[in-house]
Amino acid sequence: MNDSEKVTVICIAYNHERWIEETLESVKQQDYYAKELIVIDNGSTDNTAEIIRNWANKSAGYLPVQTFFYKEMQPYCRLFNEFLNKVGGQYLVDLSGDDVLYPEHLSISVRGLRNAPFAAFVFSDAYIIDEKSEVRTFYQRNSAGELKEEIELANIYETLIRRNFICSPTMVFNTAILRKEGGYDENLYYEDFDIQIRLARNYPVIFSDHIGVLKRKHARSMSAAQYDRYQSQMLPSTVKVCSKIQLMNIYPEENKALGERILFELKHALWSGNFEPAKELVQMGENLGLKSPKFWLYRLWAKKKWDISWLYVKLT
Repeated sequence: MNDSEKVTVICIAYNHERWIEETLESVKQQDYYAKELIVIDNGSTDNTAEIIRNWANKSAGYLPVQTFFYKEMQPYCRLFNEFLNKVGGQYLVDLSGDDVLYPEHLSISVRGLRNAPFAAFVFSDAYIIDEKSEVRTFYQRNSAGELKEEIELANIYETLIRRNFICSPTMVFNTAILRKEGGYDENLYYEDFDIQIRLARNYPVIFSDHIGVLKRKHARSMSAAQYDRYQSQMLPSTVKVCSKIQLMNIYPEENKALGERILFELKHALWSGNFEPAKELVQMGENLGLKSPKFWLYRLWAKKKWDISWLYVKLT
């Protein structure tokens, strides 16, 4: 297999026994021929590891598969980087053990990256399925399946600061660029906000108008715990990323976008009773010169530590 054509899929699974086999099958069923799969069980306490072993034994003849099993959970970003530094393929996918790739996702994505060799990654649309089995697309589409909003890439860095704009499971990376930029920040609990920002700051990125992934949204998914009451593990990392953005920003419009992000994250930090991250966000907002009535209210809320997180739990 030629490394210049190869896609490496790194699948890190943790307690994904309900979904892992379907996830792995979706890699096997890709119509792109030059692929390899690395499957890592990150210390699962359910039957995930055994399912991976059985699947790999049955499927090894269909594509190159390597499996690794950890007795204890490792920090996600560090674990991913460990394998990033070993792979030789030109393109790379970070696949969760509960998501599914549609059969043409790799071939369409690689085609886009070949036409844009300096792009850091390509992203696409996804179906999002919740615990009630209700399905929607990540980007809004009309009855004809057309995007309601143009995917504007000229200001993608600023857009990513302002709001969550990319469905991270759809991303296919240029491996060399990702490795050059140091992979994921190992000081963070989660990776997607930071890596999208850092790569979009320094490289072009491209969008492919296809639905490439089925992403599951459930109570045990990492994103569901973003604003956990009192003890969010993700919010402190979000604060760190916002601090990094402030150092990367060049133009006033980018600082304005960061101000909007800070207000959004501050609102959720306060509502969920995460007062330490809220305190840091207030300080950052003051450094940016935020002066809106909303910010002054949030600043007072953070100072007084009014705890109405019980209501936040009910509303969400």
